[in-house]
Amino acid sequence: KKDMLTGLSHITGGGLLENLPRSLPSNVKAEITGHPPLPAVFSWMKQISGLDDYEMLRTFNNGVGMVLIVKSDVVDEAKTLLREAGEDVVYDLGVLTERQGDEEQVEMKCSLA
Repeated sequence: KKDMLTGLSHITGGGLLENLPRSLPSNVKAEITGHPPLPAVFSWMKQISGLDDYEMLRTFNNGVGMVLIVKSDVVDEAKTLLREAGEDVVYDLGVLTERQGDEEQVEMKCSLA
């Protein structure tokens, strides 16, 4: 729908921490308050490698392949449209806030499970 989507980020090598900032203005920060459950392969990789959450999020997509950035007042409508289009799994990862100074553009407020 027109004006619903304000940004899009394909989460590839570099993970959420390195890819999402490319889709955000420099004065905006993403607060990730809910990460979906790790797919089994990523849980296994985390356990075997000993990588902490930060390194996992910086290196792998951890099951999040695409992030759509929408205005807060249309989140529910966007989820409905995605489900109607055949997307069975849709997660709300968090919110956008004003970035203060040189703080990181993605702040994890939850852990990988």
